[in-house]
Amino acid sequence: MNFFPRPKKKPNKEIEFEEIFLDKLLREKEAEDEVLSKRLEAPVGKLNFFILLLLGVFLISLLLFFSFKLQIRESNKYRLLAQENKYLTLHLSSERGMIYDRNMHQLAFNEVNFDLVVEKSQLPSDLKKREDLLKEIAVIFDENINELREKIEKENKDQDEILLKRNIDHRSLILFEANSQELPGFKIRKRIIRNYEGPKSLSHIVGYLGKISSEELKQYQGYEIGDYIGKEGAERTYEEVLREKKGEIQIERTAEGKEVSKKIVKFPQSGSNLVLTLDFSLQKKAEEVLRNVLKEVGSEKGALVALDPRNGEILALVSLPAFDNNLFARGVTFEEFQKINQDPLKPQLNRVIGGVYLTGSTIKPLIGVAALEEDIITENTKLYCPLELCLEHKYTGEPECYGDWTFHGWTDIRRAIAESVNPFFYIIGGGYTAPPSSSIFFDPRLPRKFKGLGVTKIGEYLRLFGLGEKTGIDLPGEVVGRVPTPEWKEKYFSDRPREQQIWYLGDTYNLSIGQGYLLATPLQIATAFQAIANGGKIYRPKIAKKILDPDNNLKKELKPEILKENFVMEKSLQIVREGMLRAVTSPAGSAHSLSSLPVSVAAKTGTAQIYPKKEIYHNWVTVFAPYENPEILLTVVIEEVKGTRIAAQKVAKEILDWYFSADKIQNTFDNDVSI
Repeated sequence: MNFFPRPKKKPNKEIEFEEIFLDKLLREKEAEDEVLSKRLEAPVGKLNFFILLLLGVFLISLLLFFSFKLQIRESNKYRLLAQENKYLTLHLSSERGMIYDRNMHQLAFNEVNFDLVVEKSQLPSDLKKREDLLKEIAVIFDENINELREKIEKENKDQDEILLKRNIDHRSLILFEANSQELPGFKIRKRIIRNYEGPKSLSHIVGYLGKISSEELKQYQGYEIGDYIGKEGAERTYEEVLREKKGEIQIERTAEGKEVSKKIVKFPQSGSNLVLTLDFSLQKKAEEVLRNVLKEVGSEKGALVALDPRNGEILALVSLPAFDNNLFARGVTFEEFQKINQDPLKPQLNRVIGGVYLTGSTIKPLIGVAALEEDIITENTKLYCPLELCLEHKYTGEPECYGDWTFHGWTDIRRAIAESVNPFFYIIGGGYTAPPSSSIFFDPRLPRKFKGLGVTKIGEYLRLFGLGEKTGIDLPGEVVGRVPTPEWKEKYFSDRPREQQIWYLGDTYNLSIGQGYLLATPLQIATAFQAIANGGKIYRPKIAKKILDPDNNLKKELKPEILKENFVMEKSLQIVREGMLRAVTSPAGSAHSLSSLPVSVAAKTGTAQIYPKKEIYHNWVTVFAPYENPEILLTVVIEEVKGTRIAAQKVAKEILDWYFSADKIQNTFDNDVSI
């Protein structure tokens, strides 16, 4: 028996060449798959694993940090940003406060104008729609479409609201309003233009408005780009008083920018009104007189200030040449600005507070007070005053002579002030030591040894009266002036030879009569003389009197501020006051031309030589009236007068003659009636 059957024979089949080749390819493929499977299953190295782990931890930590920062730490910030996208706030303008003189004569007016602006974020995103919109705007406002496109696309790229056109005419305004619903992104903004009352000299007082700068935007709150702000004068000083309080409208929008609702958050409020201390009639008359006298004497520059010595209120302030502040209010052109800015006469300079001058003999009453206070002299002290006070130079022996304008002889303080006697003030200011009796300069009538104030004491008293420091007037642009000292001279001339740095006796002599290096503003002189006029008080000069609400009801009274009082003896002031009266009443007085005024006045003149070898002077006068109870103090300076003419006195005389006449009363009445 056969237990192992033979396998059945398979039918013979011939193996094809393709099968052999295919079998080979399959075997090679299997080998590759096996190798590949072995590579994928190979263990990762420890270094690579550690790097991958760190990278994973870092990425997850970064994700968690930013999630925490955005969702928790800065959630309020982004919530507010979302709210800002949801709500749009529009500001509503109101009117700026008015400016009046002391008699309620209006000096600043508001004129309504309209500007075209565009909000870029509200323009259609579709370029074709935007182009069609620009074409329509160009037709309505008669503008070049290319220029409009350039303003929108290129100017102020970070600013959403762009000003396209100012001072829109009535026709364009009507056409726009009729089609405003079909002009998204464009709107009309109301703008208040300031107009100012003449004369031109008011420009230095009232000032003007100008477009707010980027620095001012950062400094002041509540302003927008394109707003106007006070740039000079009272407009600048009292910006917070005069500026309007803008209203707010809150517009709620959808995410697509569609308007849902409007709500008034805050109503606009007009600015408060400002009443100045100025007398408009006096201001106008003062400018007229000063302008005429300047023309008469061939000068182009001058200044005057009139104040009330009982409270420091400025009654008139004129600086010539002046400028037209309406040019700046309506938007000065580049050519106009260049003309004003490059004018050598500097019409924008307020010479009353920003011009510094040699004072000449104007300060002699102050030197007199100092000498009386320091017991250098008494009211009865008499000094011999030659035509020239000559000394021997301590090193060279050469004569040094300090002259007078005429011979005076024996003189006391009252006469020295009345007749402006230079040698008297040389001696009480700088002292005097007689030369040896053998010297040709020896004069037995002069004191052998006289101790003067000296430069230090002179400086102390000049500063006590307010020279060398700002008065603090409520107008911008005031300067300090200069009260020189030996230390100042050494430093100022540090680049010169040593002998030019030393303070000499001659410097003290010059300082005693207002020459040399002393510089003061007209306002500083007027402020100092208040004490002589009123018996011992110096008030801070001020230009604003009171603040009214928009309905002209009293909101705040700006009371006088006393800077100094009782700082010198009343008797000393009275003595120099009497000397100033004699300057007018005495035929030999330096201000005798004022004696014909309808009231009694006291005055002190000054003639400051500004070129050593030329007869050209700054001509001064300071006068107060009535003498018994002064209500006006006037300081006048005229620059570069040829010869020792009494130009400043002529200005003072005409102004005071008008001020105390019936014509002034009638003019004031007429102005009040016309309001």
